[in-house]
Amino acid sequence: MRGNESRSRFVNRAAGRLWSGQGRLDLPDVINFRDLQPFWREYRPEILDFLEQPDYTPASIRLVEHPKNYLATRPLARLSVQDRLIYEALAFEASESIDPRLSKAVFNHRSKKLAVHSSGDWKAMRAEARRVLSRNKELVMAQTDIASFYEHIEIKALLMDLTSAGVPGPIAQKIHSFLEGFESQCHTWGLPQGSAASGILANAYLLPVDNFIQQFGIEFLRYSDDIYLFDVSEERLRSILQHVNRAFRARRLNMSANKTRIYARSEAESHLDDSRSDALMYDLGLKKPAAIKALHLFFRDAVSENPANQRHIKLSLPLMGHRSDDFAFSWAMANLKQWHHIAPRILRYLESVRGKEDELKALLEGLLETIPTADYPLLERNIFETSMRCGIRSDVLRSWAWKIVRDRNRTSYPREFAARYLGLLGTSNDGQLLKMEYEDEHDVDVRRALLVAMYEADYMPGGLLKRLSSHPTMLKWTARYLSHLQHPAKIPLPKF
Repeated sequence: MRGNESRSRFVNRAAGRLWSGQGRLDLPDVINFRDLQPFWREYRPEILDFLEQPDYTPASIRLVEHPKNYLATRPLARLSVQDRLIYEALAFEASESIDPRLSKAVFNHRSKKLAVHSSGDWKAMRAEARRVLSRNKELVMAQTDIASFYEHIEIKALLMDLTSAGVPGPIAQKIHSFLEGFESQCHTWGLPQGSAASGILANAYLLPVDNFIQQFGIEFLRYSDDIYLFDVSEERLRSILQHVNRAFRARRLNMSANKTRIYARSEAESHLDDSRSDALMYDLGLKKPAAIKALHLFFRDAVSENPANQRHIKLSLPLMGHRSDDFAFSWAMANLKQWHHIAPRILRYLESVRGKEDELKALLEGLLETIPTADYPLLERNIFETSMRCGIRSDVLRSWAWKIVRDRNRTSYPREFAARYLGLLGTSNDGQLLKMEYEDEHDVDVRRALLVAMYEADYMPGGLLKRLSSHPTMLKWTARYLSHLQHPAKIPLPKF
C-alpha cells in the first residue's frame, strides 16, 4: 500500500505540471488539457495500473520539428497524455535517488520544483559564475556543451547509471523499457526532447562526468549540458577540456566545437554580465522616467548586434508588450518569418500593441499566402493561436484553415489549431463541414480538436457525446468535459 501511495504522489506531481502549464510551453495543448483535469481522480487509477507493468512502452509518439533558429530544428517528442504522465512519474521516482547525488554545481532539473526546467535556474548558474570569478581575480573561464546531447544518450548505459545511482531496479527497468519503445517507434534515439523527465535522466547520465571534473580540483558549474570550468591557468583549462572531451566520448557524447572556448578574464566577465538587463528591470519596476528610453535602447542594441542578441530580444518584447509600447512593432512585423523560432514571443508582443489590429491581421494573412506553410508548422500553429486569442475573423485565414485541416499528409499539430479556429471564428456553415471532417478523420488528436470545434460552432449531433463517453481514447474525457459544460461556455485557449 505504501508503494502505491508513493507512486500516486509522483503521478500527481506529473499531472500538476500539466495543469500548471509546465512541460507544454513549446507544444501547448489546444485546450490546455482542460478536458482531463475535472476527471483526474477517475483517470489516475488507469495511469497507476499502467505503471505496474514491468515492460510498459509508449502507445503513441509524434515528433514535431521545433525550430532552434531560422534553419535548424530539434525533434520535440509529442507524447500522448498517458505516456507523458507515465514517463514523468517514473523519472520523478528515480529522481529521489538521483538528486541527492548531484553536486551543488548542477543547477538544472531538481525534480521537487514544479518548474523543473527554468530560466531562473539558468540565470542562477550565471550569477554563481560571476561570484566565482569575483572571489579570485586570477581565474579564467572555459565554456563547453554537448552536441545533440539528448539524442546521443545510450539507454543501455543509462540503465547502468540509474542502478549505480541507487534507483530501484524495477523503476530503472521500466524507464529502460519505455525508452526502448520510444526508440523503436520513431526516427530518433536517446531521450525524448521536450520532457522534464529527460532532463532528470540526463543528469544521471552526466553524473560520471561531474565526478570526473571534480577530480581536477577546480570549480565548475553545469546547467544540463552547458558547463563552465574555472582555473588560474588557461593552459591547464585547455588540458582539462581535452580530458573532459575524452570522458564525453566514453559516454558516446561529443563536445560541441562551436560552443567550446576559453575566455580571457575580461571576456568572461563581459560574457556573464547581466548588469544592464538587471538595472533595466529594476528601473522599470520603479517606473523611473528614463526607463522606457533605456528599454528602447536595449532593444535597438540587441537587434543591431551581429548576430542579433536573441536573449535580449526575448527579454525586451514582453517588457514593451506589457506597456503596449509600439517601439518594436515595425521590427516584429518585418522579422516574424526570419525569427519564426521565437514566434510565440513576437506574436504576443504584436497582439499587445493597441490600435494595430488591422496591421496584425494583414501580416497573418500575408504569411499564410506567401510562405510554404508545410515547412513552418510551428509558425502556422502560432498564426491560428494568435488569431483565436485576438478574435480575428478572416476569409483568408478561414480558407487556409480548411486547407490545413483537410491535408492529412500534414503533421497533426497545426491541424488541431486550424480546426479550433474554424469552430471558434468560422462561419455559420462550418459546423456541418467540421462534422464531416470528424467522421473521416483517423488521428485521435485531430478528432479531439474537431470535437471541440463542433461544440464551439454550435453543431454537436445529438447523442454523440454520450456515445463517446465510454470511448477507449482521450475522446472519452473530452466528451465528458463538453457534456458537463453549460452551453454556451468559453473553452480556454492555450497558455503561453
